[in-house]
Amino acid sequence: MLETMHHAGEVASTCERAARHMGMPAAKARRVALAGELHDIGKIGVPPYVLREPEPLDPHEWGLVRDHPAVGERLLRAAGVADVASWVGAHHERFDGTGYPRGLRGDQIPVEARIVAVADAFDAMVSDRPYRPALGLGAAIAELRAGSGTQFDPDVVDAFLDSLALA
Repeated sequence: MLETMHHAGEVASTCERAARHMGMPAAKARRVALAGELHDIGKIGVPPYVLREPEPLDPHEWGLVRDHPAVGERLLRAAGVADVASWVGAHHERFDGTGYPRGLRGDQIPVEARIVAVADAFDAMVSDRPYRPALGLGAAIAELRAGSGTQFDPDVVDAFLDSLALA
């Protein structure tokens, strides 16, 4: 649980910094940070053993994990935060259209969700996970660059990396 709270806080912080770097007003950047803080709320429906699994997930387990953005979106819509809900629901969409849950691509994905995607991936890479140790900063940056244009929006990757240099 402590790792999840730390991850959410790091994602929120880097989301806000990247959003500001991209020219979003402070109030909007704070909303993006809120989406970063809540991006994994849908994992409440994923059994803890699945989240801690060190081995590859079976198809059923993978399906539970893939559902978490949609579950999070439904929870947040019910809480009355539709903007944040839509960004959380789209944070695993990929720029090339191969993501989930809807297979959105490019500008079909809200820019706020594209920011959350980069921040989430970056923090996941630089943190220990049950299935692998943390990558170094250089390797994580290289991974973001390698995914630029396919997994990630190239403009968001550039802004995110620039915003890290400002920190």
